[in-house]
Amino acid sequence: MAGRRSPWRTAVLIALAGLAVVYLFPFAWMLSTSLKPTPELYTQPPTLWPVHPSLEAYRAALFGARDWVLLRNSLVVSLAAVLLTLALALLIAYPLTRLQVSASFRRGLLSWLLSLRFLPSMVVVIPIFATMRAVGLYDHLLALVLIYAAFSLPFAVWMLKGFLSEIPPEVEEAALADGAGRWRAFFQILLPMLSPGLLAASVITFALSWSEFLYALILTATPRSQTFSIAVWSFVTEFEIIWNQMAAVGVISALVPVVLLLAARRYVISALTFGAVREKA
Repeated sequence: MAGRRSPWRTAVLIALAGLAVVYLFPFAWMLSTSLKPTPELYTQPPTLWPVHPSLEAYRAALFGARDWVLLRNSLVVSLAAVLLTLALALLIAYPLTRLQVSASFRRGLLSWLLSLRFLPSMVVVIPIFATMRAVGLYDHLLALVLIYAAFSLPFAVWMLKGFLSEIPPEVEEAALADGAGRWRAFFQILLPMLSPGLLAASVITFALSWSEFLYALILTATPRSQTFSIAVWSFVTEFEIIWNQMAAVGVISALVPVVLLLAARRYVISALTFGAVREKA
């Protein structure tokens, strides 16, 4: 029996290896381009790996005056979006799991929230742009924070709802019986137990906010509010395209969320499965 399964296993491994090569090749090429000095970018035939690797493109991307501001903006916007998303998600998920609400209302609200996340960005970009212009938030970091939090909120609610459903209500009831108030029981008892869910929601929200490009392009106009993902455009000039620095920015932009997701993969996987396959009535 094992011998009959062996060819299939080999075929599956070969197929997965082929998919990995196809999936990772663009990133490998981008990494190679970012390490090439400018003269090597135009050698014929092109080389797969730089002959004389250089970190000059990374130095220019990380320590250039304009790019440093964009990097700081990305960090500020992403962290602020995480805090706002978690606060709103807790306000929604906690009553859904702790108050006596009907199962139909719970399912309807969760389904409606999730449907908002799958709304194509191009459908709402014009109304959002017009709204931000009307309220005076165009070319402000706050506009990006609000948009990123709104689009990350459905996932965060589902994640926290799943984790909250796994925490027995008796834990809070015991704290209340011991004399703790509702707020004290929430912050000192429930939140520490909910920390894996908060971490998973934070990582995914940060990754989504960090890598977002469309709204960062549409809602910003100057370096004071542009994010690091917009830095790619600065290397496309009237006379040339600075490929190595563009690739360096791409590598940095990709590595940040990938490293975070890998570091918290255990909690992220749990968050994406809790409540998705079993819904309590």
